[in-house]
Amino acid sequence: MKLKLLKWILLLLFFIISIITIFLMFYVYPSKSKNNVAVQVEASNEKTALKIPTQIIIPKINVDAAIESVGLTPQGEVGATEGPINAAWFNLGPVPGEIGASIIDGHSGWKDGTPAIFDNLHNLTEGDKIYIKNQKGDTITFIVRSLQIYGKNENTSSIFISNDGLAHLNLITCAGSWNKNKKSSYDRLVIFTNKE
Repeated sequence: MKLKLLKWILLLLFFIISIITIFLMFYVYPSKSKNNVAVQVEASNEKTALKIPTQIIIPKINVDAAIESVGLTPQGEVGATEGPINAAWFNLGPVPGEIGASIIDGHSGWKDGTPAIFDNLHNLTEGDKIYIKNQKGDTITFIVRSLQIYGKNENTSSIFISNDGLAHLNLITCAGSWNKNKKSSYDRLVIFTNKE
């Protein structure tokens, strides 16, 4: 009789321990790990936010301007600023200084002869320096490595993709003939740079 009672007690203890273990596995530990993941994601987002570019300086062509953040237009093109005096960082790519190809565009040839930020971008040459300041207050230096003009039907994927494990900044502006209907030039001038 005592042996039978002992078996029942052991079975009951085993059952209780199993219930407690299942409860801990599914209700306590996951919420702790979810909280840890949430904290890590939030910290990562804060770090990235501090790296968002705020100012571009190109001494050779007297550029010292604010940087806006843009995404894609409804037509699937890289967005641009509404006015001629600021630059625009493409926020679907890396921030300047991170590995990959960061993109900043700006206008040139603004209407009525109004000066635009990248009017003189074509005057840059290999070795010229470009400085980007971010929200954290850091200044990242980039060195021009090449200039290239892309026609309207050319493959431009090399502007947005980099697989060499380095940080690049590519500046884009209009070039070539003006299209009155599209209110834009057909071609694009791209300045390719490497982080110093």
